[in-house]
Amino acid sequence: MTISMSPHPSLYVGDFNCQHVNWGYNTTSLDGESLDSWATANNLGLLYNPKETASFFSRHWNVGTNPDLAFASVGQDSQLPDRRVLRKFPQLQHRPSLITPPRFKVAAHSDPVKRWNFRKADWKCFRLLTGESVERLPPPDTPDIEKAYQDFCENLLSAVKKCIPHGRRKNYVLCWNKECDPLSLLYPSPSGDCL
Repeated sequence: MTISMSPHPSLYVGDFNCQHVNWGYNTTSLDGESLDSWATANNLGLLYNPKETASFFSRHWNVGTNPDLAFASVGQDSQLPDRRVLRKFPQLQHRPSLITPPRFKVAAHSDPVKRWNFRKADWKCFRLLTGESVERLPPPDTPDIEKAYQDFCENLLSAVKKCIPHGRRKNYVLCWNKECDPLSLLYPSPSGDCL
């Protein structure tokens, strides 16, 4: 079986039209064995609950079967999405499925400490203010270099306070950020904090 695999968390869903005891059939066909081997080799979990209604109901044979299957990437926490087979759609023999992913982002209580929000910083203002303080630096052989250094640090801190917002946040949500990992291009984060 040749299905291209994604390196990201993925679902593989379709009408596979093959039989296997793992998804409710009494026998296993060669195609069913091939599909099951492919899923195992690629570390995919079958989203199937034998207590759920069959995904297909044949009016001709008056029997329910499960050709419509869903497989999901098994992550580090091994938590698979939940799949429910819904009621029959009018005039169709296939029943729709509702697949609900596990909750990836979990809010955690955060310490009441002020944090800088670099994503909302006014970098143009920051460059302007720090550029002015650099222009005012005395030459390295100035007699009071310690005082000059202290003034530079105070100017830098003043620019940070004026241009980069900071405050307290009650809840901290783990998420991806484009500065942390290329995956953020697929999973954008509203808060911008690295995992």
